[in-house]
Amino acid sequence: MNKFRSLMISYQFRLSRLALLSFLVVFSCSQKGRKASLDIEDGDTNNQILVETKSSESNSSWVVEFSEDFSKTEIGSEPESIFILDGAYSVQLGDGKNKILTLPGTPMGDFGLLFGPRIREKGLELRFSFFSTNKGRRMPSIAAGIGGIRGLQLRLNPAARNLVLSYDETNLKKVPFLWVDAQWWEVRFQITPEDSCSSTNVKLKLWPLRENEPRAWLVNEKFDIEYKGGKCALWGFPYASTLIAFDNLLILSK
Repeated sequence: MNKFRSLMISYQFRLSRLALLSFLVVFSCSQKGRKASLDIEDGDTNNQILVETKSSESNSSWVVEFSEDFSKTEIGSEPESIFILDGAYSVQLGDGKNKILTLPGTPMGDFGLLFGPRIREKGLELRFSFFSTNKGRRMPSIAAGIGGIRGLQLRLNPAARNLVLSYDETNLKKVPFLWVDAQWWEVRFQITPEDSCSSTNVKLKLWPLRENEPRAWLVNEKFDIEYKGGKCALWGFPYASTLIAFDNLLILSK
């Protein structure tokens, strides 16, 4: 009887150890999977994740190629993840103690930067937010490009109350738009190649960050321009002599 009881205790102990080992293995795998699905190093194209687009027109997945919110950059310094073409860009503290990329209001001029990997033969979407204010009748301007400095570009012209799409300095489309200062704005700028890259479909949304994303695209049109892809770019034009800020840079591909 004592021998049988000893065997039972030994058997139960082994079962307990096996159950504990199985739990640890499952927990470890689930944690690794969770981390792999959420973490991405800034500018590291070898550690890609999938995200779902918020557009009501598509549920297809896009791959994150680049992400930068400046949270890991020292205040007063230039982020290593971007290449500044011109301008005194630096990371500063914004409202709520979050870090933002800022361009001072002086001197006046056009100041640009490049960021992200050089991507070709894929659809690309650039997302970012920006902030600025006017000064009397003087208003700032911002621009964003996909495909390098001479690629497809959108430019917001608050003084003229419009948005202009251009390619290699040739205007493609002008859209009426009323900008309101002293608030953050969100941008989604998407281009996809069509007809074996001989034409390009362009989509654009621009809305106040405090509001919900609009369902409809402000621009959704195909243009007879050759798709080339490349790096992404941003420009600030402090015509109002006031600070311009950028945040939450994100590049996706498909």
